[in-house]
Amino acid sequence: MKRLVLLSFLATFIFSCKQISNKNIEPDFVFCLFNKDESPTSLFFSESLEDTRQPTLQIPLSSSRIQEREYIYKNGFFYRLSSQTSVFTKHRLQGSSLVLIDSIQLKNRDFETITWKDDNNLIALCREDLIAKKAQARLYQINVAEMKIIKEDTITLPFATKEYNALHLGLVDIENNNLWLAYSFFKSRGKYGHTTSDTTYYATINYPSFTLQQIQKETRSTYPGGFNIIQSYSFKDELGDYYFMTNPGIALGNNLRLPTAIFRKKKGQQLVDQHFMINISKAIGNHAYGIWYVGNGKAIVRNEQKNLYTDFSNYHAVYQFEYRLVDLKSGSIERIPLPLDKGTQKENVWSDKKDVYIAIDDANDEHRVWKYNLQTKEISKGIQLPNSTNFIVRMDYLKK
Repeated sequence: MKRLVLLSFLATFIFSCKQISNKNIEPDFVFCLFNKDESPTSLFFSESLEDTRQPTLQIPLSSSRIQEREYIYKNGFFYRLSSQTSVFTKHRLQGSSLVLIDSIQLKNRDFETITWKDDNNLIALCREDLIAKKAQARLYQINVAEMKIIKEDTITLPFATKEYNALHLGLVDIENNNLWLAYSFFKSRGKYGHTTSDTTYYATINYPSFTLQQIQKETRSTYPGGFNIIQSYSFKDELGDYYFMTNPGIALGNNLRLPTAIFRKKKGQQLVDQHFMINISKAIGNHAYGIWYVGNGKAIVRNEQKNLYTDFSNYHAVYQFEYRLVDLKSGSIERIPLPLDKGTQKENVWSDKKDVYIAIDDANDEHRVWKYNLQTKEISKGIQLPNSTNFIVRMDYLKK
């Protein structure tokens, strides 16, 4: 059966390659690019973020455009968790191509959030179909070294209300024998398809017994996290404290009455700190999506500008997105003077704790990485991506 699944997947998901440089490279970074004119999405590998003269390699991908950014990089391997085929695959870069190593057929689709239990064990959560009026999530623990499912089980979470009965699984963290899950409920409606209830829930579940220990309610904001295979919504700082962002804006939760906000769960604790909240929307007058830790108690957020887009129909194509530096201790928020970006959700920020690198698609049709020095606040240009690029949707560091 596994071989049949693999052959079927190979027929629909094949990597082709194009060598841009004649040199063999050992890339430090990879970009996922949506290209113009409906040409295939591609992976662009580079040795540096700063010098375009460095050798590069571009690999066009021949599968579905939209899903291709949903890959996971870890310790030299690329993993793809497909919500279309429910197949989990493992790939390695060899020379100028990506080689499929193994695959696993899963039972479920709609994977929303992942975390790593350790270097070899991936925790992935997805929504189950609604059965007997129970809000259910399914958890998979996959050993990526052996490419085996170590554990899978269903988590039953109490419904919020009859009106809001669709489950959003936003964040997952695992510490010791406790699985912490942040989620909310939404309903279908009107033009934009859905809206989220006014409450976030934090569940503590014993792992691996799956015993529900407690649920904490949060009413200061809603729609915690998001699809973190596409964009980051949480991180742990040097102390091991877990920070995360809620996303009730039009692009995710679509409950505009409540603010985008940053919250904290301290190391060793299962309850969210009720004395800590950074209200992003109150400070800047807009919603934000995506948060990236850049060290020393600072984080970057990516915010929309509601005066620049009409509605969700042109939201992704309007040059409107800003980047801001948030001081997690003081709560101060500072705009970084970069060109306006486009694209609804991106994984495009990386930092070495001295400089921040941000990949931007600007109004001049230039697709470039920008460098921001955290000490001097100096901004400089980095590597420019190919002219065929439409959106830079991912930028990943390959050495971690």
